[in-house]
Amino acid sequence: MPYLKSSYKNLIFFPCLLLFIFSLPLPIAFNSIFIILLLIVFLADFRNINSNMTFYLKSKRNLLLIAIFFCLLLSVFYSEDKNRAAKGVLTTLPFISLPLSMIFLTHLSSRQIDILKKVFVFSCFIISLFYFIQTTHRIGLWDGSYKFQTAAVGYKSSYLIYHLTYHQLTPSIHAVFFSFYISIAILIIIFEFQRQTIFAKIFQFFLTIYFSIYLILLTSFTINFALYSFLAGYLFFNYTFKKWQHYLYFFSFMIISFAIVGYLFIVKYIGPDIGDIFYRFDSPSINNKLTLSFVTIIGSAIVGIAIKLISQKNYFLILSVLFAIVALCGFLYLKKFVTGINQDRKMNNVTVRASYGVEALKIIKKDPLLGVGIGDKKINLIDREITPGKNRYAEFGAETKPEDIFNPHNQFLDFWISAGILPVICFLVFLMNEFRKAFHSKNSVYLGLVYFFCLFCFTDTPMMVQRGQIFFLFFICFFEAEAKRKK
Repeated sequence: MPYLKSSYKNLIFFPCLLLFIFSLPLPIAFNSIFIILLLIVFLADFRNINSNMTFYLKSKRNLLLIAIFFCLLLSVFYSEDKNRAAKGVLTTLPFISLPLSMIFLTHLSSRQIDILKKVFVFSCFIISLFYFIQTTHRIGLWDGSYKFQTAAVGYKSSYLIYHLTYHQLTPSIHAVFFSFYISIAILIIIFEFQRQTIFAKIFQFFLTIYFSIYLILLTSFTINFALYSFLAGYLFFNYTFKKWQHYLYFFSFMIISFAIVGYLFIVKYIGPDIGDIFYRFDSPSINNKLTLSFVTIIGSAIVGIAIKLISQKNYFLILSVLFAIVALCGFLYLKKFVTGINQDRKMNNVTVRASYGVEALKIIKKDPLLGVGIGDKKINLIDREITPGKNRYAEFGAETKPEDIFNPHNQFLDFWISAGILPVICFLVFLMNEFRKAFHSKNSVYLGLVYFFCLFCFTDTPMMVQRGQIFFLFFICFFEAEAKRKK
């Protein structure tokens, strides 16, 4: 266990940590400064550097991150574009540096841990207000100039939702990553904040509603689905369903969750046809599918409750088997859906991301063991049929050019393309290890963090973006340290 004097912890490390946490939703320039500062704080304890390094290398998590880093570093040597490869490796340096600078977290007191959580939630609230005011001013909501903007074309709308979602909130943060931050803030409010007074209960309730509405405005389907499915699962496993209130709360939450997540999925699926980002429920085919989905989900919930009541000891195993069967059927349907993409040229958020996956698998087939190199993802995308002429990249965006970087929007496929199968295996083991630790710690926020991030990795590459990797690596270190301290 690394040694840390109390004065060093309270006067240097903890204040730096406060600044770092508050800077998370801010532009990455602030975030980068405090990351470097935390690393300097770690190196300043040079007298205990050996014991600190030993403690660092004992962690399976850190060893797996080191393995992923060196796999990506090795891929630089067989990348044709060395400059782009070098930049890609530099973005992964926090895999090593951030957990190293966080080994002192176990020395924090319970009060300091609570303060850090409140600072994070407070920073999300304050900065979200700033982003909202900034956006409303940018679109001319205050002076009425939004009325004179051009008509909506595809997703390019004059509405507030579009400017929050499909524009960068700042030049360095995308709305999807900010959605991830807000979802964790909601979990902290629900599971970590104390409610000893009526004022505290009212304030936390309205703060949760505020963040929930903000999440809807940001329209990230993945993060909203992760949040509501996690909370629904939490209610299911914690309710005995022997009281009528349990049924009322659970099914009310299920209906609200389906309304939010279902609507966001429709918006993503309709794509440019929707024009102004709003669906008016005027499509019979979509309405029928929405109704069928609702009946299926509610029916599945009823079946799950029945299994839980009938087989109280083995219900988790039975539900796991049923879930595996459903997941397999869903995978087969998805495979059929992806196969038909080339025949159906309908462009929307869902089909485009499926196209990313199809193209990524084509690149992986060229070299499944070592990948094509972290700097050559776009070069391999260029090597495709030229029959469509200038429109051969249409599914990756109307303005896509050959020199643009190919983003598979899937972290597992991205690692596979860059450096082969080994970093993918290490990353899967890394996530399973975090799931295991989160489950045994009985920390709902920790478990939700890992669950959200896993789903996020299927729709984006958060481990290769500073916004994602810094946030996730810090908080898994933070919650693991908290769990160890409680023990």
